[in-house]
Amino acid sequence: MEEKKNFYGYKAAVGAFLIIFVNLGVCSTLGVFMSSLAEYSGWDLGMVGLIGTVNTIGNVILSLAAIKAMEKIGTKKTMILSIIACALHVNFYCFATPGKNIPSLACMYIAGFLASFAITFGTHAVCGSLIAQWFVDKREQITGIVFSGAGFGAAIWVFLAGQLFRVTDYKGSYRIISILTLIIGLFAALILVKEPEKMGQKPLGWEKAGQEQTGGKADLPGMDKKSAMRSPSFWILAAALLCVCSAGSAFMAYAPASWQAAGWTSSQAANWDALYLVLSGLVLLGVGKVTAKVKPQVFAAIVCIAYIICAVMMSQLGTTPQTGLLVMIVLFGALAYPLSASIPGLMGQSIFGLKDAAAISAALMTAVYCGQALYAPIMAAFLAGPGFGAGWLFFAGAATLGMILILISIAASPYRREAGQKQ
Repeated sequence: MEEKKNFYGYKAAVGAFLIIFVNLGVCSTLGVFMSSLAEYSGWDLGMVGLIGTVNTIGNVILSLAAIKAMEKIGTKKTMILSIIACALHVNFYCFATPGKNIPSLACMYIAGFLASFAITFGTHAVCGSLIAQWFVDKREQITGIVFSGAGFGAAIWVFLAGQLFRVTDYKGSYRIISILTLIIGLFAALILVKEPEKMGQKPLGWEKAGQEQTGGKADLPGMDKKSAMRSPSFWILAAALLCVCSAGSAFMAYAPASWQAAGWTSSQAANWDALYLVLSGLVLLGVGKVTAKVKPQVFAAIVCIAYIICAVMMSQLGTTPQTGLLVMIVLFGALAYPLSASIPGLMGQSIFGLKDAAAISAALMTAVYCGQALYAPIMAAFLAGPGFGAGWLFFAGAATLGMILILISIAASPYRREAGQKQ
């Protein structure tokens, strides 16, 4: 009883929540500042928009390096590096100068790469690994709560950026954001984030899982990374994540523009987008409880079907605002938010177990980042031709294919078959 009273895992989970809240939230503000960056530097919006492409390339390059760094220097130091990179990335935008010069463009692209550093070293894979170290019981529930920091972070930091714009320019806004980033992020990493072996504790529920304590670490159940990557289930899941995360990212990026094309003002679209992000955060709070109670295939089907319905409704938007339809789109879009925010980590742990959860999740995140690299040119092609409607139907099809592949991956999982035979 005393050990449970002094159990530190919940404080570590709060720290992980704040790390995701800061890193993903601050990096999500780029859309608010994009037009200001283009206007100030003199470069057109298309060239400035390539920051997103640099960010995606950085995500792919750094996704595996983050886990290797964590294994060598520990979770805490990895997260500290992510927070420093996050604060640096917004300051690099401030180095731009007027006159459409190459150094300004280079500074913005460097900022995009530093954002990749913050995302890969301080979000789902690393934070999911910390939760896996602390929790066997309540793992899904705690993971869902921690990952909800992505939705709440995006909503709050984007809202803050909008308010700062009322009193200062983009450089002043970014400098204030960088200070808050360091205060919140370093507090979380230095004070709250600790690992079980450092605290002399075991994961919550380790005894129920029949684990042994060897070498100071709990022997967690599941497949190692090499075995997982040799299984067809891994590559099927990777293909599925590429499809569903590309679809989910397309909605996050293009929904406001699509709403404006349907007749809403930019201010109205921003308000609806903020509502969508807040509801998404609330959805992520409940994701862990849902996944703990239902089979992973049921959870995957729920969020994928929600996205398919959302995308089909998006395709039906005309040029006249239809508030009732938009309300339904926001609700189903929020329900589908786990496609990008928690499906990769939760599906990986459900299909391959906890043993090498961080390394497997990092490998799967490469597929996620590749999917995120594809949605922009795909939607751009549709916008150059038939328009948003056809684009949303395409991504509804991508989500459908992804859902089917997830279900096949779960059914093909050797770890789940072995666990079922033992039961």
